[in-house]
Amino acid sequence: MTLYELSLEYAQTAADLRRRIVELEHAGREAGSEDRRLQLEGRARPLRSMYRDVRAVARHLEHYYEKHTPRQAGPGPAPQRKRRA
Repeated sequence: MTLYELSLEYAQTAADLRRRIVELEHAGREAGSEDRRLQLEGRARPLRSMYRDVRAVARHLEHYYEKHTPRQAGPGPAPQRKRRA
């Protein structure tokens, strides 16, 4: 399995998490009591964090090789960094 293929699995997991978050938010809006609404919000909160993390990993893996391909050397030497005195 390549990293790109793994990124697709992470993206699918992110979509599943997002779908569940939307379901919980919808149920919370239609909840009959404040206690039930707070309970549903409590269930959605950690899913939102998981969603953000999984989505970030999916994007990172999808573009992993783009960031790590060697740069083509241009004409002349590479610019030198100045040292602090």
